[in-house]
Amino acid sequence: MDFQTFENLIKNENSARKYLLQFCWKNHQRICPKCRSRKLYTLQGGRRRCARCAYTFHDFSQRFLNNGNLSPRQWLRLIKLFELEVPTGRMAEQLGVTYNTAYKAVTTLRMAILAHSLDARLIIRSIEGLGFSKSGKFHLDMSTRGGRMPVFGIVERGTHVFADLIPELDGDSIVHFKMNFHLKTASLGKIIYTDRFKQYAALLTGGSQLSSIYNIRHADKGLHIDSSKGFWSFSKEWFRRLKGISPRNFPLYIKELEFRYNHKNEDIFPILAEYLCAMVPDFEE
Repeated sequence: MDFQTFENLIKNENSARKYLLQFCWKNHQRICPKCRSRKLYTLQGGRRRCARCAYTFHDFSQRFLNNGNLSPRQWLRLIKLFELEVPTGRMAEQLGVTYNTAYKAVTTLRMAILAHSLDARLIIRSIEGLGFSKSGKFHLDMSTRGGRMPVFGIVERGTHVFADLIPELDGDSIVHFKMNFHLKTASLGKIIYTDRFKQYAALLTGGSQLSSIYNIRHADKGLHIDSSKGFWSFSKEWFRRLKGISPRNFPLYIKELEFRYNHKNEDIFPILAEYLCAMVPDFEE
């Protein structure tokens, strides 16, 4: 999206809200988020009540962008800043909000990206501290610091890449394969990656503690990875910028990278807006 079009979208709250609403309701027809009934009563403050189940809701109820306290204009500005990969601290300054508010909003966007990935259900069920609820909220347990560092397998198919969670492996598994089966490993910033492994071009895991705990280096030569093209060329600088990787947020970063690579030749602004406007899924069913 060019900046002139973007400026027109955020010229006032009404234009920003109108843009987001097109992703929320097909043909502008409201239905009850709970029972899908079309018979609704209009209430004050833009709310509606379902005649069948009596559920009261507003246009953004149970959607990702209902998590956080941003206005429609702020959400659109955040999407643009996220698209440009502006650091969260700078986002907070540009939006005129606290760092925690900006961090929660960016996390909401990353959770929306995760929810649209092929292995979303497996990730949510496997990673401690991540979850969605039937109330239309997600939870990111900020107290969850430890746990098993997840491992993702990289599969490249033409111009697309798939980062598949491998739930039976963790960061310690990578060290085990390296020390006992001579699996070559290397690192980019806080990311450890391996040579080919079974059907995967490489395995990825967060390596903030693996090197220090086991007192080993991940700097092997001769890996079958061409960093001059494809996914590795796209991702290597992105990997180097990652900081503060925990078992809880590592999947969010990897799914963001998967999304960015697979849509690298597209305008991701409307895609991100659509993801934010989607209903929060219930992966507990």
